[in-house]
Amino acid sequence: MKILLISVNREHMPAPVFPLGLAYIAGALKKANHSVEVIDLCFSREGLADLQGVLIRFKPELIGLSLRNLDNLTYPASLSYLKEVEEVIATCRSFSSSRLVIGGSGFSLAPQELLKHLNVDFGIVGEGEEVLLTLIDFLEKNLPLPPSPHLLIRGHPAPPCIVGGQASSISTPDRSLFQTGRYLEEGGMLNLQTKRGCPFSCIYCTYPLLEGKKIRVREVDEVVEEMEHLIQEGETDYIYFVDDIFNYPVPFAETLCRKMVERRIKVTWSAFVNPGFLSENLLHWMVEAGCRGIEFGTDSGSPKMLHYYRKSFTREDVIRASQLCSIWKVNHCHYLLFGGPGEDDETIEESFQLMDQLDPTAVIAMLGIRIYPGTELEKISLSQGVIREETNLIYPHFYISPSLRGRLEEVIGEKALKRRQWIVPGLEINVTQNLMEQIRKFKIRGPLWELVGRMKRPRVSPLGHSKSSIPDSN
Repeated sequence: MKILLISVNREHMPAPVFPLGLAYIAGALKKANHSVEVIDLCFSREGLADLQGVLIRFKPELIGLSLRNLDNLTYPASLSYLKEVEEVIATCRSFSSSRLVIGGSGFSLAPQELLKHLNVDFGIVGEGEEVLLTLIDFLEKNLPLPPSPHLLIRGHPAPPCIVGGQASSISTPDRSLFQTGRYLEEGGMLNLQTKRGCPFSCIYCTYPLLEGKKIRVREVDEVVEEMEHLIQEGETDYIYFVDDIFNYPVPFAETLCRKMVERRIKVTWSAFVNPGFLSENLLHWMVEAGCRGIEFGTDSGSPKMLHYYRKSFTREDVIRASQLCSIWKVNHCHYLLFGGPGEDDETIEESFQLMDQLDPTAVIAMLGIRIYPGTELEKISLSQGVIREETNLIYPHFYISPSLRGRLEEVIGEKALKRRQWIVPGLEINVTQNLMEQIRKFKIRGPLWELVGRMKRPRVSPLGHSKSSIPDSN
């Protein structure tokens, strides 16, 4: 079958992200001997016109759309991506009679609501490599589709239980149909996945919903071979591990790092790390394997808030892990969430004081917490009247603690502007589209938060007026 895959994500802030999920789909389709073409709208100057041209030339028999995110997750500068998705679908309908199937993490967060909202024929929930192949097989044979908890069909009753599909094995993605080199140059890195699933229970997190609570790891040798291919064929020199948590399970992370050292993998990398599972021994092997940046999902410096968020670590774990990074001279960043259930002026001050004490390379502060269907935060929001049963969560809605409503931006902005290494995307403190684009012109690799520690002073521009220039260095 001739299949056109469309990556609808056009976000470049803070950097364009390679559509890894769609690369997995492309690989599965090509292995099954389907004719596959990809149009990635991230770098398309005339997106809809370019799409129109591909539709007319390629004449696909099935069109697959990948929806990575519903919005930019940034309060108060929230931006929904659904209008762009609607325009892409309308173009497909105007210039092709093919059936449309949509999937991706964004779709899987609210599949029933999105299938009603979007003019598509099918929706795949969860990992789509195998579900899509099954769908195609039945379409080719013109057979009635069997009931599946992972597949929604327009005009058919929804399955009684909708759950995300899980691939029986995690193979190597096929990047050959994508502009891999451009993602490296403009995004500063390429992404790589070593595992799926998350066993933890943070009240706001969607990873257990999307990938399941059981961790499924890839073969270490296969991961290393993918890295070697990226280095040799794609001239990749910086990799970001997109695992929800790189360092859990600890034995797997250490085995991978040891194998990278053994195979003499010459690449710099960074990863998202749980501070509760970072030992000095593991950090040693991470550094030996090329790790130069660590991002901690710390969320808060307040013990009360860590408890409310149901984090798997303590304030003491955060201190120990951050101090290890300082000792080993590893750039590290703490992500904080402000405004969650129970947040008040005292807990906010605890977070700022802890960051002052630890003095990391950077701190990234997010205001409010995006409410997603199926999470504990949704239940809390309903019980407190933050949202109603009829609230459509395909659009961004944020939880903000009642004691901080109407003044959260002012409280965080005032404190963050006194500290040069703080990044607040929602208030455009030390991060704007123009600033990011200017920095990338200097071919800088890795996450841009690493530069913040070298700033002489905070940079801020009013929302919607990005006038920042490249940060001064000390």
